[in-house]
Amino acid sequence: MSMGGHPLLWLPCLIAACAGCGSGASPAGDVGDAGASSANDAGSGDAIVGSSTDTGTGNDAPSAPADASRDAGGAPHDDGGVSVEAGDAGGSNFDQNGPIAFTTTSAMVQNGADGFTVNIYLPSSPGPHPVVSLTPGLQQTTAAYAPYSERLASYGIVVLVRDDPGLLVQSQIIAGDLEYVIGTWLPAQNADASSPLHGAVDLTKVGLTGHSRGGQVSLLAAEDALLGKVVAWFGIDPDDPGTIDGFTESSELAQTNLAKVGIPTAFLGGQVATFCTPANINYQVLYAVAPSPSVVITAVNASHTEFEVQSACVDCGVCVPMGTANQQVVLAYAVRYLTAFFARELLGVASVGATFQGAGAPADEAAGLVQITSK
Repeated sequence: MSMGGHPLLWLPCLIAACAGCGSGASPAGDVGDAGASSANDAGSGDAIVGSSTDTGTGNDAPSAPADASRDAGGAPHDDGGVSVEAGDAGGSNFDQNGPIAFTTTSAMVQNGADGFTVNIYLPSSPGPHPVVSLTPGLQQTTAAYAPYSERLASYGIVVLVRDDPGLLVQSQIIAGDLEYVIGTWLPAQNADASSPLHGAVDLTKVGLTGHSRGGQVSLLAAEDALLGKVVAWFGIDPDDPGTIDGFTESSELAQTNLAKVGIPTAFLGGQVATFCTPANINYQVLYAVAPSPSVVITAVNASHTEFEVQSACVDCGVCVPMGTANQQVVLAYAVRYLTAFFARELLGVASVGATFQGAGAPADEAAGLVQITSK
């Protein structure tokens, strides 16, 4: 979950026997429980189990939440954006969906004894496409991050998202699954003529992102088996928990080997320190040891769970105190910055700029919404 690894934060789920944990809606085609095992197909070893066509075409706003780019009064929120002409990613600051339609599907993946569902956002344009894997926070589901996935897919980037497997699964296990998905499963799917991913992925253009402990998970994978296979990383208020109150969430800290990761990184985090993101494990700690080039974006007056779709966020109320920033505005610019980062690193859109000058950063800074530092 977005809980930063604190065992006390799990009590609401334990008391309720996890009733409602992981209950957020999944993309069409998702078969449900991320812990379910699957029968293996001959050839790829994993089954694509469902698909549907998304309405995310042209310059549509994100379908979840529908009001992600609207202000508190329900009026459209103006981020200073420029309309996107079809096929012209460089003409946008990425404040709305791009011109490419996409579909959603899901696949059952078996990594040894560990079976889980990967949800896939697949652009309809001809491939191969870059790919971004998004790792949710503790207890969080794919639905909580739908605007990020939809925005990326609408600009021609394949997105892979797995629901978090739960509070008893440590970061190293999830990182190992991510390493398998990117290093083994995805190349097999890309080469399998029967897979919807056949020929769809450019394996030389892989990016990782994650929220909360999902940031730690994705960094651990990038520093280990995926070192040299991942070309960019973006953290959504990531934290780096180890052993807390006697429970080991991760036996290795991402900050330990971050200096050798050797790829562009970006850190987006809330200015408000919460029970879920203590200052000694937060995004600023990770940014401090990240190699250049790196950017840190501080979301002024925002807190840890404001980067998610609120209706799909599990136990968001535990992460106190909440920030005073407009949550819908925070989510809107978070989606914009993440998309712009991967457009720059995976699609080669130079107009984004080193510190997001071409993605609305000057206007956001002038309005007091964010503070941006780079190295």
